[in-house]
Amino acid sequence: MNLKGARCLITGCSSGIGRATALALAGAGGRVWASARRRQSITDLESQGIQTVDLDVTDAAAIHRAVSLVGEVDVLTNNAGYGLEGAVEEVADEELFEQYNTNLFGPWRLCRAVLPGMRERGHGAIVNISSFGGEVPYPGIGAYRTSKFALEGFSWTLHLEVAHFGIRVLDVQPGLTESDFGAHMKRASGMKPGNAYAGMHETSARVYPRMSPKALPPEAVAEAIVAELRKDSGPLRLRVGEDAHRMVAAIRAGDDEYERYLVSQLGFDWHPWKNRSGF
Repeated sequence: MNLKGARCLITGCSSGIGRATALALAGAGGRVWASARRRQSITDLESQGIQTVDLDVTDAAAIHRAVSLVGEVDVLTNNAGYGLEGAVEEVADEELFEQYNTNLFGPWRLCRAVLPGMRERGHGAIVNISSFGGEVPYPGIGAYRTSKFALEGFSWTLHLEVAHFGIRVLDVQPGLTESDFGAHMKRASGMKPGNAYAGMHETSARVYPRMSPKALPPEAVAEAIVAELRKDSGPLRLRVGEDAHRMVAAIRAGDDEYERYLVSQLGFDWHPWKNRSGF
């Protein structure tokens, strides 16, 4: 795809991958509209020739305004999202809905807004920022991980529906990336000190750094996205980072093998399999 002059709309640009992708696409010659829920958090990007716009992906009217402002969107990057910590039993209905409203329904709304124009022009690209967590479950962050599982299914389905129209869908699965993601992680209302899952959360927090011991700079993810978009064609999924490749390989070895990996390699001793032979 020729990115020179391409109109690019990116969500969630206040930090991390979204911000780095805005800069990378602008550096590749794209006309970039960076967005965030609070536009004032990204106005410094304007000095780089990037236009900025308020956009809350849970607000259909805000999406319509942003897409109308850009006009003919050639590249849409769905990056906005956040994480919710909590066991299944600890997450309330409204918390679960808000997690999906941002991480899944937001990209769905935006795709629905830009697809008619892309179809009419016979070209376009949609980049969905997922995670290796979209294939790999982990205890205590089920709302977040299942929202990414759903985004994986959405991206694959969309690819099958729109490739015929000349529209490329790129599902990006980064590993742990330097960003404000952890600082903005929300805690479910049901997480209470000393409850039945307190030990699990302690174990999960101890084990997680072993899963992803080193964070990628967001620029590495952005550069991989731009390099992939420049190709005439390519795969649906773009995996970036050693931990992403390693953890997806672990889950694809089979359910039992993944659980064995959690216990024997990462030390997730909350799991009852720690008492089985061979562990």
